[in-house]
Amino acid sequence: MKKSLIYLFLFSVFLGFSQQEPKIFVAIDTTQIRIGEQFEYKISVDKKTDITFPILTNLGLIEVVTSDKIDTLKNKLVKKYVLTGFDSGSFYIPKQQVFIKNKTYYTDSLLINVANVTVDTVKQKAFPIKTIAEEPMVFDDFKPYFNWFYLIVGCLILLVSLYFLFQKKAKKTKAKKKRIPAYQEAIEKFSHLDEKDLLENNQIKEYYIELTEIIRVYLGKEVNVHTLEATTDELIALVQDQNSAKNIGITKESIQQLQAFLQHADFVKFAKLRPSSGEIKNDRNVAASLIDEMKPLLDSYSEQQRVLEESIVKETKPKKEFSFKNLSKRSKIFVAIIVFAALVIGFFGYQIYQTAQIKKGANALPTEEVESDGWSKQTFGSPALILTAPGTVALQSDEVPAQIQSVMSELKIYSYVNPSENSEISVTTLVYAAQINPDVEQVVQSTISNLEKTQKIEDLEFERQPASFGEEVHGVYLKGSYVSKGVKKGFNLLGFSQKNKVWQVFTNANFEDKDVQTTMDTVIQSIKFENE
Repeated sequence: MKKSLIYLFLFSVFLGFSQQEPKIFVAIDTTQIRIGEQFEYKISVDKKTDITFPILTNLGLIEVVTSDKIDTLKNKLVKKYVLTGFDSGSFYIPKQQVFIKNKTYYTDSLLINVANVTVDTVKQKAFPIKTIAEEPMVFDDFKPYFNWFYLIVGCLILLVSLYFLFQKKAKKTKAKKKRIPAYQEAIEKFSHLDEKDLLENNQIKEYYIELTEIIRVYLGKEVNVHTLEATTDELIALVQDQNSAKNIGITKESIQQLQAFLQHADFVKFAKLRPSSGEIKNDRNVAASLIDEMKPLLDSYSEQQRVLEESIVKETKPKKEFSFKNLSKRSKIFVAIIVFAALVIGFFGYQIYQTAQIKKGANALPTEEVESDGWSKQTFGSPALILTAPGTVALQSDEVPAQIQSVMSELKIYSYVNPSENSEISVTTLVYAAQINPDVEQVVQSTISNLEKTQKIEDLEFERQPASFGEEVHGVYLKGSYVSKGVKKGFNLLGFSQKNKVWQVFTNANFEDKDVQTTMDTVIQSIKFENE
């Protein structure tokens, strides 16, 4: 009973938008076959572009054996299928859908007769019963494992990227902490200079260049002036200015001694003066004594500057906001990898969660609120169609057939069946492509037509009246009866549309059971739309 309703609505949704008479031809090479024999089913279209032929998988008791490639003739395309049947009787190959420029066209239905094959059981022995064959593995069977694999890979990429990103920051922090003080650096440079054989090799000029550079670098770092580019007179002037302006405390004698040392070194470097070994040794001692004399003063000055700068930074420094532009190229790459890994983890984590939810409850339920009397209020689609039913109207199908995915993005069929009362409630929600405005009148009429074909009903009678909820949701309401398998049933069919969305509600029950009919009418009367 549930399956018949699902097929009913699946067949009806395809006619929900305007159609034109197609130039489509369908043919079979024979109308009579024996059980197991194959025959050709052919669909021809007199156009050659933007055509989508149906993907045949199940035609009731007629099975699809193969589907050939599309043949291109002079002015038409031809699609061939090989079909067969394993049950005797007369069967209809139903109308098939062909999409031309995103519009749906239908073929004619064809009748095929399948005859029994006479078997001489006297001359031929019966074959033994075969064991159940295991179904071969397909890609979908491994899909959950792939999801776990991608999730683990994403986690590993994320962890490795975070490790290298923070390792780089840690190295930078260590480098800052390991910065050598200016005085210690100068002493080490003096030791390195003494270890060189510049004087022994008569490289006096090079010796004085390195000796003066030690003094200049030390003063530049401690007094915070550019000393390497300055001449001797400029350097002395800068030191004097900083000493008086910032009250460093360097004595006048130290500055004069520094000036005399640098001027003597300039004569050696630029005037080719050849000092004696005693003068060289004296200059080396003067350089070291100048640094030793100025160290306490400059250390005190540096500490005062540090404390002052920290207090200023605390008061004036704005909060540093994270900016992708301010990152280094390497950091940007790591951030991009981290974002990518997070997206991979999120996507495949959600896939695994969805799979777990499907296994937890194969029939997903719409939003449901249980009333005190056992009835439940449920919502379907967006905006939500709300109805109250005596049981859960559960989701039966949410797959859009491949052949109509270009015109429909969502198709959900919900159903509730009460065998003891011989009653049914079904809800269908459809979302068409944005450019398609479905005709709810055609959808409802198609449902009635397919009801007559699939359930072979007789004596169909109904009254039609318009139905609407507000200014945006409009529809049609059919109420009537029909005879199915000798039983008269009363039914209600409502169809509503808003832009590219359609809702259908269908109920039926034994026409003679007035209590159940009242229950179905109560369900229909409870229908409303969200924010109505």
